[in-house]
Amino acid sequence: MPLAPHEVPDPPSVAVEVVVVRHDPSEGFSYRRLITALGREVSPDHAARGLALLGEHDQTHMVHSTSWRATREGGITLTYLVHPDPAPDRPGTLLPEPHRIARSPRPGHPSPPDLEVGHVVAHAVRHLAFLEISDSAIAAHLSAWPGLVHALRSLPLATAGEMAHA
Repeated sequence: MPLAPHEVPDPPSVAVEVVVVRHDPSEGFSYRRLITALGREVSPDHAARGLALLGEHDQTHMVHSTSWRATREGGITLTYLVHPDPAPDRPGTLLPEPHRIARSPRPGHPSPPDLEVGHVVAHAVRHLAFLEISDSAIAAHLSAWPGLVHALRSLPLATAGEMAHA
């Protein structure tokens, strides 16, 4: 059964954030961050593809929603990961710690108080590592980049979406 539209008097603003992930065997992970407001009657997936300048019929890039978060202003940010970078000549930002996890010290308040862009990108990379072992379409896409696959498999086993028990 399809979901019924949910009408809100003043809907919160929604932003679509794209992290375009790169991997270099000698330098590690890096990324470009792109962000835009979600327009009316535009799907977040379509907005993410447009932000990354991917054509509607482009099948050479992977686009995957990795997370969402509330903003201090009361809006919502939807994060997507794109690979490979459609503009590899543009400058990127090094991700020195893809294993770094943002946590809240209070179990009843799950949002980490010190969340940074690097945490969001690290989460997206760990999510990609999880998809590489759990989603055959993603694994097939990534197989063209064996260095990236090796780096993803080198991340700690507690990837995004997977629970590790002590």
